[in-house]
Amino acid sequence: MSVTCPNGHLSETTDYCDQCGAPLEHRSGAPPAGATPPAGAYTGPHPAEVEVSPDTKPSLPAEPCPDCRTPRTGSDKFCEDCGYNFATGESAASSAPAPSTSATAGSWEALVEADREYFERVTAHEIDFPFHCPPRRFVLEEPQIGIGRHSPTRGTRPQIDLSGAPEDPAISHLHAILLRQDDESYAVMDPGSSNGTTLNDDPTPIPLNTPVPLADGDRIHLGAWTTMTIRNGEV
Repeated sequence: MSVTCPNGHLSETTDYCDQCGAPLEHRSGAPPAGATPPAGAYTGPHPAEVEVSPDTKPSLPAEPCPDCRTPRTGSDKFCEDCGYNFATGESAASSAPAPSTSATAGSWEALVEADREYFERVTAHEIDFPFHCPPRRFVLEEPQIGIGRHSPTRGTRPQIDLSGAPEDPAISHLHAILLRQDDESYAVMDPGSSNGTTLNDDPTPIPLNTPVPLADGDRIHLGAWTTMTIRNGEV
């Protein structure tokens, strides 16, 4: 039987939430006698013991990301700042591989370019299109690949790091994530970027935290003028 914890998580355990560690509601207003909270569990007063006014609801501290300490938003699977996967414990941010000038035969790759057509379609006048921006090519080899801009203050670096001049200021530090599928292709997911992510000619941003499968030649639009074309070396 599943129960809902005070933070809104669906828990399979009935003493403490198996996602955030918050104590769960029981008839007695407290966890069962002898129950031991999991490591990192919330150990403050049980919600039933907190006196609040009719217009005030008690709030429990959000679960912090183990990598960057950013509070987790609700039951999101990925950290909005660094891409840490709360479900699997995997980090999306690591030392970025050097851009490759050519793809290995049979591999997937991403070609990143400044896209004038996309820029003129979506960007306000306060952002300038770069005068010179050589294309960058990245070979896709890892099962989870972060796309964004390096954040020195948090010490994180997405595998596809789009920081450095010329830098697209509308790209979030973790803007999107590429996830390898069972057939070795990739899907793209937006974990909560500031300006959204679109595909091909569809102006509607892809839904947050939802992997969208990619095919050879698909174009991922990020920020103000950045387009990433996904290519399959076997095709």
